[in-house]
This record gives sequence, C-alpha cells and structure tokens, in this order.
Amino acid sequence: MHYLICPKCGITSDKAQFIGPFCLKCSPIRLEAPRAFSIELCGKCGKMRIARDWVEYTDEIINKLFKRKCRGDFFKVEYAPKIETATFFVEKEGNIFKMERVVKYEPIKSICTNCTRKGSNYFEAIVQLRGRPERMAKYEKIITEALNKKTFIIKAEDLKEGRDLYVGSTKEVLALCHELGIRTVISRKLHGVKQGKRIYRTTFLLRL
Repeated sequence: MHYLICPKCGITSDKAQFIGPFCLKCSPIRLEAPRAFSIELCGKCGKMRIARDWVEYTDEIINKLFKRKCRGDFFKVEYAPKIETATFFVEKEGNIFKMERVVKYEPIKSICTNCTRKGSNYFEAIVQLRGRPERMAKYEKIITEALNKKTFIIKAEDLKEGRDLYVGSTKEVLALCHELGIRTVISRKLHGVKQGKRIYRTTFLLRL
C-alpha cells in the first residue's frame, strides 16, 4: 500500500490526514488565532458582557466573538472554553477538514448591573395587575417569565384590588406591554435626584 509522506515532519498518511502533499498539521493553511480568549462574566447570574450590555451566555455568541479575533483560510470556527480548544473548519480540494488550536480561556469575574441593583432592592417600575383572578394569574406568569429574562422582579405584593410587581427596568416593562398589546395606564413619580439628574419611578396599571 502506498502512503504519502509529509515533507515537513515525515509522518505518513496512514497516521494523519493530508491536504495535498502535507499532513494536516503542516499544511500551509493560514490560521491566526489569539493565544488567550477573555470574556467578562457575572459571578451571580452567569450573563456575559458585550460592550455595555449584559446578555445570556450562549455558545453561539461565544463563537461569534471568538471568530472576530481570528484570521485565515477557514469558513467556520467553534471555541470550547472548558477544554480551551478552537476547532477551525477548512474546505480544500472538495473536502472539509478540522484543525485545532489551543487557546487559553481567561474569564473575567464581575457583577452585572441587574444583580448589583437587585442586591440593593433597586427598582424603577411597579406593574399593577388588576382584573379577574384567573386572568391576573395567567398574565402574571407570562409577565414574570418574560421580565426575568431581561431584568428582575424584586418582589410581588398582594393587595385587595390585585397584585403589584416591583421591577428593575422601566424600559423592559414598556417593551413587554407593547409586545403583549395590553391596555396600560402609565404614570410617573419623581423619586429623587442623583448627580443632578431626576430619577423617576413609573407605574404601569394593567387592566386584564
């Protein structure tokens, strides 16, 4: 049986993959990857910081961020932080090859804005649920699940007339109300002044 011999390292094609006359490791394919990869992570909720925003940690986002730091003759890359390995996918001669590089993972531990505010009982908005008990229960579940993905709810309070939810972000409540198409009465109240800026708390009355 005839085997190819890599002219650079001497390994034969029965022991390694080849691209043309070279083994995969010695093939003159251009791949430039960083020696280390860092991302800022919240030590409490696990979210990752992208520019000024804190988002859910996903493999898809990690791969996109890592790809921006790489250059070369590949069409796809997957980075696995746990094993500190980057896998590059290269297409040559009608075949797809995988080439691996060791890239150290250096997470930066931090605390996200939501977790910092949650720990200090901070809130910007009050969502007042009013209506029939069964409808309030239904929408409270929907609203709670949706808001906990974007911000936080520090407490829920039972009242004779309904339920009040104390929420960390006015912006996220407003966006959710528009998304759900719920009739909403909005009022704002001055809460204080910080560094010369007026701080308001917003109440959203939801009639269900």
